[in-house]
Amino acid sequence: MTVHFMCTCGSKTYSLPDSMAGQKVRCPSCQVIIIVPQPSEGGQVVIAVPADDSMEGF
Repeated sequence: MTVHFMCTCGSKTYSLPDSMAGQKVRCPSCQVIIIVPQPSEGGQVVIAVPADDSMEGF
């Protein structure tokens, strides 16, 4: 399965394996660190949550 999500910057939709859910990744467009969301029912695109400020230096 894959998780389809969008960064809060709204630049584009990303797809990653659902095994990445809960992990922190950097948006290639805006460089913000986001948390990969859990897969949604029906494969809908969800908005990723930015990681908190404690992730500086990631």
